[in-house]
Amino acid sequence: MSASVSARPKPAYRLAALATRPFLRLLFRVRVRGVESVPDGGLVLAANHLSGWDVVALAYPLPSRWLRHMAKPQLFRRRLLGPLVRFLGAFPSRGGAGSSVDIAAGLARAGHAVVIMPEGARRRSGRVHQPHTGAARTALAAGVPLVPAALRGTDQVRHLGRWEIAFGEPIPLDDLDAGDADAAGIATERLWDAIRELEAGLGQPAAAAFASRSKAT
Repeated sequence: MSASVSARPKPAYRLAALATRPFLRLLFRVRVRGVESVPDGGLVLAANHLSGWDVVALAYPLPSRWLRHMAKPQLFRRRLLGPLVRFLGAFPSRGGAGSSVDIAAGLARAGHAVVIMPEGARRRSGRVHQPHTGAARTALAAGVPLVPAALRGTDQVRHLGRWEIAFGEPIPLDDLDAGDADAAGIATERLWDAIRELEAGLGQPAAAAFASRSKAT
């Protein structure tokens, strides 16, 4: 059995993902762009971080993939919430030996799609956090694609704001050596530039967003 097959979600997860898609589409009028840019097999998916609904939004266009994401350790100790977050693909964050990056890289090498938000924390009052290098370090350590994404509207769930999800082409990493101390920083700069460019195109008609990206390049 190949890694990509073993990393597929359990039937119950896939059934739940497919069953909730019509409700999400109806409630949030979901608009998706660039999903064809997401390759098969192991990868790191990195996006801006607006709310706790971000992982749900990223999973919406990828119902056949089991997105694995980091969560606070205390969530796993809760009687009802723990099994749920595990079912949804979360793994506990850790420091030191067996760190979160090591765990995430292991999952990515095994064929999983690992979600890491470079901002680390949700934005508050429009504040944008400086990106961390965890997503880049994971992709470099695992030797898998680093895929940028951007989200809009997931922080407006109470108002049923439209969800927009955009995926970009994998970030070039072939010229970087995972053992180089500067590699993660360079990769993070490239990643963050791509995320901000995708984010700038959200809220625009598809033609306008394409023109904006073309002008930027």
